[in-house]
Amino acid sequence: MANPHKLELSESEIQALIALRDKGEPAYLRERSTALLKIHQGVSPHEVARRGLLKKRKPDTVYAWLGRYNKHGICGLFHKPGRGRKPAFSPKTPEVAKSELLQAIGQDPGLINRHQTRWTLRTIGQVVPWLEDISLSGIHQIFSRLGLSYKRARQYVRSPDTDYAEKLSRIEYVLAQARQHPETCVVVYQDEFGFNLQPTVAKEWAKTGTKYPLAHKSYQPQQTCYGIGALNPHTGDVVYHQVQSCTVGTLHTFYTQICQRYPNAERIYLIQDNRAIHFHANLMAALLPQTITFDKPTPPNWTDKPSNKIGKLAKLPIEILQLPTYASWTNPIEKLWRWVRQAVIHLHRLSDDWAALQQKVTDFMEQFKGGSQQLLHYVGLLPN
Repeated sequence: MANPHKLELSESEIQALIALRDKGEPAYLRERSTALLKIHQGVSPHEVARRGLLKKRKPDTVYAWLGRYNKHGICGLFHKPGRGRKPAFSPKTPEVAKSELLQAIGQDPGLINRHQTRWTLRTIGQVVPWLEDISLSGIHQIFSRLGLSYKRARQYVRSPDTDYAEKLSRIEYVLAQARQHPETCVVVYQDEFGFNLQPTVAKEWAKTGTKYPLAHKSYQPQQTCYGIGALNPHTGDVVYHQVQSCTVGTLHTFYTQICQRYPNAERIYLIQDNRAIHFHANLMAALLPQTITFDKPTPPNWTDKPSNKIGKLAKLPIEILQLPTYASWTNPIEKLWRWVRQAVIHLHRLSDDWAALQQKVTDFMEQFKGGSQQLLHYVGLLPN
């Protein structure tokens, strides 16, 4: 009679266990096959359990592996269906359980307790039926297992624009057209930003303690300058113009510079926000007719008739594409403004030399003339 505590293996069985030991999945199969190979080499199951594995096991556990292998072969090493610890959210699958929890915490907790503005583990346990009999620490463990954690909130604003999706869909369509016909069709994101003579305060390295970085201000009166920019989302090319005030005339001058940058373009799409001056009658009369029109956010006292005070402006092959209202996150050039503020404006040391500061901002923008892959990465138009 064969000894039940020893294991005789054929060459094919040995090779099968070696393959399972080296590459078996899940990991528990590698441990069990290792144990069986050592028993085959003459080591007792008791000794294998105590010293032969990476993790110390009870001898009865190794004896059970050996018995199941003798009875069922390699199939006996796998977990039987239904074995193992049952999840707290059984019989639900993890996906269904997570979906129910997300739906619960997505609601206003004030509907459950009018004195609460945030969910607690206790109130979550009250509204999710299968959590009612679980302790707070148990609920916390379930959240961790399902990939839900307690996080600090971030502020955000939701665009109130009823045409939000339609505007973005139109922009995506035009971007695709420009990719197919880059010579004759150009798309740029346009915006303006302002900066002052006096430096803005920001973080800087300093000695730990009561010493702080200083923003070197001057006794000069505060002055403001405006930068007008256009970013090509396909090349990273930037057209930049600096003015003392943003008027209909300065905008038209800037639009002319864009057309000069792309002389072969038959149509240039200008994606911009809903600042009223962008839709001034004199400017609109100088551009191409709009193929899709949305409400223009102009003051009620403005008319669609061009003003004689400004005069007639030269025609330009430009069509406006409106961004959703109050949705600055849809305009990637906003991140370029953040970059120039971080690199040049914050804590600058030119508060006594306004012309030098203006030139420094211009020089920063000039580095992107002709295109920049680095800029496209920075503003999120290319993956990192």
